[in-house]
Amino acid sequence: MAILLPVVIAAGLLSDRFGRKPFLLLATMLAFVAAVPLFWLLNHPSELLAQLGQLGLVLAVGLYGGAQPTIMVEAAPPRVRCTAVAIGYNSCLGVVGGLTPLTATWLVERTGNEIAPGFLIMAAAAVTFVTVLQFHETYRKPFAAASAAAAA
Repeated sequence: MAILLPVVIAAGLLSDRFGRKPFLLLATMLAFVAAVPLFWLLNHPSELLAQLGQLGLVLAVGLYGGAQPTIMVEAAPPRVRCTAVAIGYNSCLGVVGGLTPLTATWLVERTGNEIAPGFLIMAAAAVTFVTVLQFHETYRKPFAAASAAAAA
């Protein structure tokens, strides 16, 4: 968590300069490509390698977390923005975030493979990548124009 905070802040600042989509796409590509190798590292007996696995996950989560709140706000029309973002984010987080540990545990038990949760991350990253491609980039537009574009 001590490393995640600066990564999220840096990604947020950089997404203000270079756009939200590049960071979200980079994070999802990193998660897709690195999920299984990172879970292999997490399950390695070496503490150093296990720590590297955690740092890799922190990088992917931090890159995504720095840009994700802003793109959600920019995508919602101003008159329903707070409600749309709150309901969309929290219902998904509750359902997906709530069931993910159960699903990961079931996968490990069912397959006998400690790396199996990496495949969940790969699936989520693939769906997210395709979804992010549908968003319009709004970082260079004034906020009022970005809101109007999102409403259209």
